[in-house]
Amino acid sequence: KRRYCRRQKQRSDNTETNDGQRDEKKGDTAKEKIQSAKILQPGAKEIELLCEYARWLTSFPVAVKHFLRPEERLGWDDTAYYKKQRFEIGPLLCDEDANHVMLSYEDERGQAVFDRNAKRVRDPPLVVLNRLHELSYDIAHHDYDEDNKGSFNPTPQQRAAFFQQLNNQINILCASFGTMERIKNTPLPFVYVIHLRSILLLYLFLWNMTSIASIGWVALPALFAFNLSMLGIEAASVECERPFDWNSNHLTMGKFCILIARNIAQAMKEVRY
Repeated sequence: KRRYCRRQKQRSDNTETNDGQRDEKKGDTAKEKIQSAKILQPGAKEIELLCEYARWLTSFPVAVKHFLRPEERLGWDDTAYYKKQRFEIGPLLCDEDANHVMLSYEDERGQAVFDRNAKRVRDPPLVVLNRLHELSYDIAHHDYDEDNKGSFNPTPQQRAAFFQQLNNQINILCASFGTMERIKNTPLPFVYVIHLRSILLLYLFLWNMTSIASIGWVALPALFAFNLSMLGIEAASVECERPFDWNSNHLTMGKFCILIARNIAQAMKEVRY
């Protein structure tokens, strides 16, 4: 009986000890979570870097749009075109940064001007991409506040991995821009277009003459509809050759820019610190 009572007492003591250790571990874990949550809260510098990165990222599709669109439009001079670009960029960039993006020409003295007759020295999308690369380096190698440094300090390997990940996403944007630039600068050969139109017109002329000779003037409505459809296919191919023009049949790049800006704004609002 005495041995049995001793064993029961030892078991109860061990159970109480284990429960106390578990409670202590739970308390330590909760403290660590609260402390880590405080550590991961960004400061003013981190929020400023994030907002600046978002502003330049939103400016990228606007710069691509104005680069791909033809610079000449009926009724627009250089001043009107400059005002339209500055209005679309809006408060995303300050005047100095916006002029650095828009003024891609230089005069004889080497000063940046908005004159389409001058020499083009840089492309606006590449200016935005270079700035995004600089901001990705600043974000990855940013020095945290002194209060957070002792508890949370990324290693050089973590900083390099984060910088590489940001650069990979920027390189995807650069590749997409390069693809659209190749589409713009690679029209159909002029000989191919002339040959296709000549063969099509000759075929329609001979087929119409043969149909009228065999059937008569009754075939005119059907021939007119067929000719219109064949010529429409040829005109549609010419329109698809230049999808970035100003006409209503071309891509609505302005709506694309608005959609991207809304998506970035939504992502910024849903970020939980």
